[in-house]
Amino acid sequence: MMRVTRLTLVALLLTAGCGQSVTGTPVADPDGTRKAGEKAYSVAVQALNAYLQKTTDLRGSIYYYAAVNERKSGSDVDIAMRGTPAAFYYKSRSKTPPGYDYDTYHPASDPLEYVKLGQAYSSIAPTPWVSMPATEPGFTCAIAGLQTLCKINGALDATDKAKPPGRSTTATTAADGSTEVRTEITLKAFVDNSVINIPADVVGLIEPGLMNKLVPVKIVVNSDGTLHRAEVKGELQGSKTKVQIELGYESRGPADASDFPSVPQPGELTALPDKAAKDDFWDRMAKIRNN
Repeated sequence: MMRVTRLTLVALLLTAGCGQSVTGTPVADPDGTRKAGEKAYSVAVQALNAYLQKTTDLRGSIYYYAAVNERKSGSDVDIAMRGTPAAFYYKSRSKTPPGYDYDTYHPASDPLEYVKLGQAYSSIAPTPWVSMPATEPGFTCAIAGLQTLCKINGALDATDKAKPPGRSTTATTAADGSTEVRTEITLKAFVDNSVINIPADVVGLIEPGLMNKLVPVKIVVNSDGTLHRAEVKGELQGSKTKVQIELGYESRGPADASDFPSVPQPGELTALPDKAAKDDFWDRMAKIRNN
């Protein structure tokens, strides 16, 4: 009798346990996670495109760094754009190597644009500023600084079409309502779209097998659906080549008058009269930078 009672008690305890919640780790839903990531990615790309197409007053910061073995280059850039027609200011500070700094400023409706030369470029002109005929960009992706976002967008699109195996896209939502989307692009898409302009001889150092490797991308969208940040950051190691990439654009809200310098005084200027002189100026800057 005692034996039966004990067996019955065990059976009752086991049966009672079946109706209770059990603490543990929930099983992930891979298909649901994938679909959520794809939806967030689509929203992030839309936010990036909307920023490029609709934002007229902006303040942004960009950082660039690329290294292929011992060949390295990096800089920080601030841009500001305001008004219609727009005033535009671009301020570049070279970090690797240092000293290759310059600013460009195009006041609204001014037929001239102005370039301020850093120390490394001081041999080009006897004055700190150079003026030249302004060139209207015509479309957003021709605007210095914003080109970075356009090129990231192009690399994302190229990778979408290539459908590389192993590409991962996920999304997380922060407490402030912003969404962070993590995805990847191929190194080939990065190079082909000149997300960072890498000289051809440096590209030639990259092993072909690395070109289909994936580089992480992060896009952060604010709670109101606007773009906050986009960045590409990763490191690839081949048998003979090491590639490092760090690049990002951060939106810092609308620009105001304090973001723009004063127009240089005549005594601070060397005037370039035409397009030929302007082209020669930029060629000379490029030669100094690439030596």
